[in-house]
Amino acid sequence: MVTLRDQRDRIESAKADLASRTTSATSPDRMVTVTMDAQNSVVGLKFNTTKYRSMPPEQLARTLLDVLERARREMADTVVEVFGPLMDQRDDLRAAMTGGTEVDKAFSALWKEAPSDVFGRGRD
Repeated sequence: MVTLRDQRDRIESAKADLASRTTSATSPDRMVTVTMDAQNSVVGLKFNTTKYRSMPPEQLARTLLDVLERARREMADTVVEVFGPLMDQRDDLRAAMTGGTEVDKAFSALWKEAPSDVFGRGRD
């Protein structure tokens, strides 16, 4: 049987492991690479080519947003990989991180109708 102390130690170890990890995503055309840490902070942005200089601003913005989203999803998978075994409920953890729980679904209509300041930062 896992004691509370053992579980706490495993959680602290997982937190330290996660704090040391980053993930990177590169655009399909290899133009840009984004590196993100476990707090979803961008810790690196590298333009691998000069293609961005001649891109229309909308296309550059779309490319950056797509790469940022891919890096965010990869880090979410890493968080599930690290903490999932401790929770023994990986699917539930992923749903909670992405707003896909049954509670989220039940209240989604209310959230859409509520003013954005009702939830602190807003749900918009």
